[in-house]
Amino acid sequence: MTISSLLHTSPISDALLHTIYASDQEMYPAPLTYERLQRWRDACPELSVCFSASDDGSEQPVGVIIVLPLVKKYWEDLLVGKIKEVDVDAGEMFANFGGGGSNTEMESEVHLQAPVEVGLHVFHIERFTAWDAEDALKKTGARPATVTVGGCENGNMRFADMALDEIQRRVEAFHAEVGKRRWDVLGFSALTATPAGKKTFARLGFVPTGYKEIFQLVETSSPSSPTSVAHLNGDDLGGSQNNTGPPTTVSAIYIYPGEARTEKMRSGVISESEMTVRYSATSPEKMNSVWW
Repeated sequence: MTISSLLHTSPISDALLHTIYASDQEMYPAPLTYERLQRWRDACPELSVCFSASDDGSEQPVGVIIVLPLVKKYWEDLLVGKIKEVDVDAGEMFANFGGGGSNTEMESEVHLQAPVEVGLHVFHIERFTAWDAEDALKKTGARPATVTVGGCENGNMRFADMALDEIQRRVEAFHAEVGKRRWDVLGFSALTATPAGKKTFARLGFVPTGYKEIFQLVETSSPSSPTSVAHLNGDDLGGSQNNTGPPTTVSAIYIYPGEARTEKMRSGVISESEMTVRYSATSPEKMNSVWW
């Protein structure tokens, strides 16, 4: 099938959300429940977006993005690890988008027509193979390279650029529709867990905050196991039995901004992620307000 350059957006379905959850758990073993991920999507479906391309009446998903709109104090705590990504509570921490709503005390400012300060945290962004095929077609010059989303011309963009641009467009539309409930967007953040993700967000101007999460397998039966060290700033996320060796457990190690970690990482590291942020150009002074 030849994919049209006209992209459509739609809410993320339960089936697709299950696929996203399984993929994330395989890549990054954080203790996130599917029910919490579902609550994130349901609390702000406007910022959980599936992009599809159509041709001859058929549609094919080309990518997704899930963004969590966090009230300022929670976003700032997330940036430095005071709040873990998996502990984000949509009911308490989300800013209100449209008619539904958060119950946070900070949103009482809305009634005074003051902007609510919000940080947009990119939990998940992924392009599918269909987008790669479309991108290849664009590069050959076989078709116009313009990508259209929601009636807005975005030009010849990479998927991450296009997806973030669509999120910004939706926030701007929200501002226009409900002026007295508009947000003051402080910036975007993302907990990057793969080399490709780190490269993409660095290209987009995101910089590390200094907070990192490291997951590693440790032997539970060995007296010299680093488990006790890991637990100084981490969690034991549950054990597993390796049939060819001793029992192991997945341990999370948290490294905070300004913290010097002296012990050497041993073998068994499953993944290493780091928190990154890109502040809005209109509020660069916000950077100094989030550090401990």
